[in-house]
Amino acid sequence: MNKAIIAGLAAGVLVVGLVFSPLFNGSPLSAASATNGTGVTRHVTLIASEEVVQVAPDNALHPGGITYNAMVFNGTIPGPVVAVNQGDTVEFTLRNEGNVIHSVDFHAGIGPSNVLSGNVASGEEKTWTLHANTGGAFFYHCGADGLNGVWEHIANGMYGAIIVHPTKEKPAKEFYMVFGEIYNSEDGGPFVGDNSTDTAGSFDIGKFITNQPDLVLTNGMSHKYVPQVGEVAKLPLNPPLLEEMQAGNLTNFFKVKPGELTRWYIVAAGPNDGVSFHFISGMIDVRDGSVRGTTGRQATQEETWYVPVGSASVIEAVFPEEGIYVGVDHNMADVVKGGAFAVVATNDATEDDHPPGTWVPGKAWLNENGSMSTEERPTGTVPEGTSGGNATSTGTATSTGQNATASGNNTTSSNSTTG
Repeated sequence: MNKAIIAGLAAGVLVVGLVFSPLFNGSPLSAASATNGTGVTRHVTLIASEEVVQVAPDNALHPGGITYNAMVFNGTIPGPVVAVNQGDTVEFTLRNEGNVIHSVDFHAGIGPSNVLSGNVASGEEKTWTLHANTGGAFFYHCGADGLNGVWEHIANGMYGAIIVHPTKEKPAKEFYMVFGEIYNSEDGGPFVGDNSTDTAGSFDIGKFITNQPDLVLTNGMSHKYVPQVGEVAKLPLNPPLLEEMQAGNLTNFFKVKPGELTRWYIVAAGPNDGVSFHFISGMIDVRDGSVRGTTGRQATQEETWYVPVGSASVIEAVFPEEGIYVGVDHNMADVVKGGAFAVVATNDATEDDHPPGTWVPGKAWLNENGSMSTEERPTGTVPEGTSGGNATSTGTATSTGQNATASGNNTTSSNSTTG
């Protein structure tokens, strides 16, 4: 087939796409443009690199622990949570300190100029603007080299979430939780683990294509927040965490007060499977989707909610009494591979209790400080129960690269609810 015919076919496909695509029928774009802007511009820097990270603790399931040649944003799996208010403008900079091409795809926008960074070569950086007009939780991930290898870059850990706080939002204690999969060339499976002694594993395309993940990560590690399972036949899953618990140290546990509203941003990074999310001993309200043109998110009461791969859901829960609750991917194979986390409901919990990397800056925090994420939120900056108003319509809230791009070691709590 000659080049002229190929060009004609390509042009025809583009024309058909323009005619029939919903992006051009007036609905999504008109809804987005109907959102009044806040006049606030927030600045975020994401730093892409390749790092060796630990993805499983040393336990019976993974003797010796598991290390992996990961690809990361800002040094960690997942990348930092980015939080803004609905109507904000976000100026993103992607700086590539790695050895291969990286890029970013934000699911929170519409149109290539909003959503895609384009390729950023090693040693280079690129800046673009996103208009955060739709409230909710949205996935972001590396797009590799124009989608060539995007599957590997996601599987290697290059993902995170952007939270767009809706205009009508109530205060709540908020947490960031990302589920992801590892396909590891050096992992021999349960009770075997990584047999290599001096090298970390790498992406195994065979396991990926046949959908056989070795691990399911919660915020970058299998069983990161689960000390053990079993009452009679006990199976320690994270021995250091178990030691902390036995010593009365709950720093790395999710702590909530009985009766308080909590909000969980559950992200299904995949790259292959979604998350059937459930709280053992709990019920959930799900705020996915909204009536077009409104500034809130509809709530649906559920027991288990499926978060599709490449997506994120806003889950709200009230834990009625003291005790241990467990958030799980109700795919039981995924629980064995690491897809679970413990929540401690105790009257001793404060609004500043968060495991490192899980705090989400709420609407009131953003109004007062202008930053999206921070390594450590100063205690007492935002009074408990304060929801705050809309961001100023005239000012520009500019957070520094360090604050806006924290390495994922965020701590403490915030306020918000979608209503």
